[in-house]
Amino acid sequence: MFSPTHLYYLMSLLCNERCSKCSHWTFTDHGLQVPLIAVIDAIHDLEKAQELCIVGGEPLVYKNRVLNLLEGIADTSVRTILITNGVACTPQFIDRVRDFNLHIIFSLDTIDPTFWKYVRGTDSYDRVMKHFHYAVNQLAPEQLSVQSVLAQETVEHVQAVGAFCRELNRFHSVQNYIQQGFEGEWTELPESLSAPVPTDRCQAAGRNLSIMPDGSVLTCFQQPLMHGCDQPLGRLGEASIISMLSSVYSSNVLNCMKTCNLPCKKLKCNQ
Repeated sequence: MFSPTHLYYLMSLLCNERCSKCSHWTFTDHGLQVPLIAVIDAIHDLEKAQELCIVGGEPLVYKNRVLNLLEGIADTSVRTILITNGVACTPQFIDRVRDFNLHIIFSLDTIDPTFWKYVRGTDSYDRVMKHFHYAVNQLAPEQLSVQSVLAQETVEHVQAVGAFCRELNRFHSVQNYIQQGFEGEWTELPESLSAPVPTDRCQAAGRNLSIMPDGSVLTCFQQPLMHGCDQPLGRLGEASIISMLSSVYSSNVLNCMKTCNLPCKKLKCNQ
C-alpha cells in the first residue's frame, strides 16, 4: 500500500469567473458532491498526509463547505492550501480562516485592469484586488502567495505580477500553460521560453492522491489518460480509503505512474 503525502480535492468545477485560459466554467452538469464527512474521514485515515490542496472551479463558491472542511481536519497536522480566483475571498472570509493551518494562493495572471477582462471574462478587477490587498495586510507571507499561468498571451503580464509580488514580499509561482491541463484559449510557449520545470519526470507517483467532486479517488487527476487506468481506485462513502490504496488495481496504477511521460507532468501538482 502506498501512503500519499499530498492530497488534492477538486471540490467542484463550478466557477464564478469566465477565464479564457480554462474551460472548467463551461461545464453545466456538476452532479452530486460526496458527503463532506467522507472526505474528512479519509484525511484522518491517511496518517502520512502532509498537505491538502483544495482546487476548482472556484472552491469558494462553496465557502461553507471549505470552512467545514478546515474545521473538520483542524485536529490533524495537515496543512491546507486553497487556490482561489479571489472573487469570494472576502475580508470576512480571511478573518474566519486566518488562524487555521492554511495557505491561500491567489490566482493572478495580470494586474492590468484592461487585460484583466480578457483573462477573467468579467470585470472583477477592483473586487479581487481589494480582497488581495486585505489579505496581504492580514496574513503573514507564509500564509499567502500568488500563482500565475504563463502563456504566449501573458508573458509581459506575468513578469509584472512577479514584480508586484516582490514589492509586497509575497512568493510568486509560475505555472506553464498546458493545453492538456487547462483546455482553454491560450497558447503554449515553446520550452525555451517556458518557466523552468524542476525535473523531467512526474513527481506524483506514490505521493499524490486526488479526490473528485463525487468522491471518486484517483492517484492524480490525469490518471484516466494512462492505458488501463481509466477507472478510479474507488469512491469515498462506498469503500474506505485504506482498502482502495491496498488493492491490486491501485498497485498497477502506481506502477504505470512511475513510467508515465504525459505532458501533464509539467503541471504544478505533478512537480
